[in-house]
Amino acid sequence: MNWPVRGRDSERPPVPPLRSLREYLSAVGWAVADEDDRTSVWRPGQSPTGELVVVLPAREDFRDYGQLVYESLRVLAYAERRSVEEVSADITYGAADTVAARLVPDAPPGEAPLSLAYSALSALRSYVIGSGSALDNHSLVLPARRPLRAEAYVSKVRVATQPGSFILTLALPLFETFDEAPRTNGEISGPDAGPVQEPLLEVPPQPYGRRVTDRMAAVARNAQVLADAVNVGDQPLRAFGMAGALAPNATELEALSGLGGPERNPYRLRFAQSPVAPAAREAVILPVTPGQQRIMAEAADYLRTEQPRADVSVEGAVVRLSRDHHFGPGVVVIEGIADDSGAVRRFYAELTERDYDEAIRAHGLGLRVVARGDLVTRGSYKWLRPARSFAIIPGLE
Repeated sequence: MNWPVRGRDSERPPVPPLRSLREYLSAVGWAVADEDDRTSVWRPGQSPTGELVVVLPAREDFRDYGQLVYESLRVLAYAERRSVEEVSADITYGAADTVAARLVPDAPPGEAPLSLAYSALSALRSYVIGSGSALDNHSLVLPARRPLRAEAYVSKVRVATQPGSFILTLALPLFETFDEAPRTNGEISGPDAGPVQEPLLEVPPQPYGRRVTDRMAAVARNAQVLADAVNVGDQPLRAFGMAGALAPNATELEALSGLGGPERNPYRLRFAQSPVAPAAREAVILPVTPGQQRIMAEAADYLRTEQPRADVSVEGAVVRLSRDHHFGPGVVVIEGIADDSGAVRRFYAELTERDYDEAIRAHGLGLRVVARGDLVTRGSYKWLRPARSFAIIPGLE
């Protein structure tokens, strides 16, 4: 289940504080079996893998502290069927799930072309935001203004790199950013004494971070199934537009298609959950093929261009006007860009008499305008229906 973990000291994960290790062991069911002034021996309450023992030093200033902790992490990784890095991140960040992307570029282990690394990092950030936003917004196309909750949470996520081709690992804290802020510990002993964050091990049954990682794993698998069905002709591309609780949104699909980089290299996703929170699932690995990435990219574009979207703003120029009489409402065509879409398109909007007169002035003087409404597609035409607002952008006259 685990990816290879290198044994050289330079590639070992950070050494967690002793207090964090002890709290973690207690939280996941281990107990002290023996203790003296040099070490403490820990055993699991119920060990499905036989007789396991974790030996911790009594103090952090012991010369062999790092080696003993690393061996303890290896035992925990074996017991939990996770990698040493995943267990270390779980302890270091105060209860965290991990999501890792293993890329296979044509480069030495631990290295990747800059274009691939940049694309993968951007995609992972969008992936977390897309899944976090979906917990509060079930639209297949998220609004340009993401929910504040998801934006705040992604700033807490940490990324690390590992060799073994090129592995990017995200540590996603379980705690809720807004109302489950972690406790703090005033001091630690040893040469690095100073303020340090104490891990938050008391988590609710369904913490926000776990809901995010559950969503990320589920939509990745659902997107794969749909992409395979579209690839073989069993489903049309519009099947991605069928709403559902775990239907991938355009942001998630674009992220999954971007993880392979501009050339859509194959990659693997690994989802591992912390045993600190209840009902943790075993680690899952999903291989994502270039063909699946291509369909996901097409599906993201399809959702953004064909699916109805609420409260969309369009900025551009008025290129056509029409109304039945000299007075009254009329229809205008605005050529411009809608929210987060980078493509220039034409959008139809039916305006009130007052707004239509403003559109005439904008058209005659070549001024840019902004209109807001619900975006719907009728055949090959895109409409803002209803058009809730229309205005000339000030300062450009």
